[in-house]
Amino acid sequence: MEEAETLGQSSGEPKTAVGVDLGITRLATLSDGRYLENPKPLERSLERIRLLQRTLSRKRFLSNNWLKTKTKLAKEHEHLKDFRRDLFFKLGALLAQEYDLLVLEDLDVQGLIQSGTKKRRLRLHDSSFSELRRILEWEFLKRGKLVLPVPAYNTSRECFLCRGINQNLTLEDRVFLCPHCGFTLDRDLNASLVLLKRSGWVPPSVPAVKLHPIPPLPALGLVERQGGAMRQEAPPFMAG
Repeated sequence: MEEAETLGQSSGEPKTAVGVDLGITRLATLSDGRYLENPKPLERSLERIRLLQRTLSRKRFLSNNWLKTKTKLAKEHEHLKDFRRDLFFKLGALLAQEYDLLVLEDLDVQGLIQSGTKKRRLRLHDSSFSELRRILEWEFLKRGKLVLPVPAYNTSRECFLCRGINQNLTLEDRVFLCPHCGFTLDRDLNASLVLLKRSGWVPPSVPAVKLHPIPPLPALGLVERQGGAMRQEAPPFMAG
């Protein structure tokens, strides 16, 4: 996307805006200085899933034991899906209650997955950025609030203060240091502020370097279903 395109309709000009940088280490870093750790549910469950897959491969196809193992494996994947969606809906509802405008990177998730190492591809798949973005957008749009995707190019390497580019920044660097003006800030926080600035919004002040985690997210209207998993009305599917 070459130009930012605002989604949704609002009854008036937005008064508050938040930039959200999505990542593997921190799932979401907000321009207000808060962040949400990435729980990595697939990575944590991978050993159990692989064990079930090995067990399934040793069972006779369509036998009772094969069907039981197949059911266990399906439930494990369903649990991961429910866990992610529950978390994403809670985060979306929280942000949509606090802000009028959501600013996100227009990420090419498939391109990131295809170009990454095997471990990075797993973590990108585990983070499920496409579904997270879709749910965040849906939570804002259903409340009549705005979503603004902005170009993702160089958001991590651009300085929020002077817009200079740090060409030497690597994936391992967690602190952004501008070689042009000396501005120093947490890498992900700097990126979320860059997103906000690209949307035309400038925060009244730069949050403190020390980030603070989002407290455990409440239910926020999610409906409990049988088995204790949380369920929410699904947003309409949008390709892309």
